Amino acid sequence: MTALPTEPALDRRSLRTREALRGALVDLIGERGWDDISVQDVCDRANIGRSTFYTHYTGKDALLVGGLEDLQAELQRQSRVRAQTAVVENADSATGFGFVLGLIEHAHDQRRIFRGLIGRRSGYVVHQRFREMVVRLVQDELPPPGPGGLPREAAARWLSAAFVELLSWWVEQATPMSTTELEALFIELAQPVLRRGGA
Repeated sequence: MTALPTEPALDRRSLRTREALRGALVDLIGERGWDDISVQDVCDRANIGRSTFYTHYTGKDALLVGGLEDLQAELQRQSRVRAQTAVVENADSATGFGFVLGLIEHAHDQRRIFRGLIGRRSGYVVHQRFREMVVRLVQDELPPPGPGGLPREAAARWLSAAFVELLSWWVEQATPMSTTELEALFIELAQPVLRRGGA
């Protein structure tokens, strides 16, 4: 009698399935654009059955959101590690936005994918979901406003929109500036808002 798979084996299989589906979705966005992709297209590209797809996700929007949530969680983890390292090394960590370099580096490593995610072919839904993720990342690190400062939500939305546009411009450049230069540029551009916000 064959033994049943252990829980870790099931978890690994589930993880591989989710990664295959997310990879297929991103590839297809880059090739066809969001609006021209169906769940069946994603399943065919990932070589995974529709019934398996629906045990993990309710549709392609849920698949997209799941991938972005995982990316957000990883960027927040990296940001916390970076902040802790700055404290240990007694470095200046007042600039905030520890997620920025991680997201820029991710975009650099996955340039073709990011062109699909935030480029013209991504469509409204993909671009909006990506922007919502960046808003949450900014809100997570935005200092509270001082007396008479800008509304926190307004500042977070302005900064996230500016960052997404800057990132979109950067991934399209033939010879882009370095990741650290882009991070420094965003932080420099963000300073007037942070000062006005009372941070």
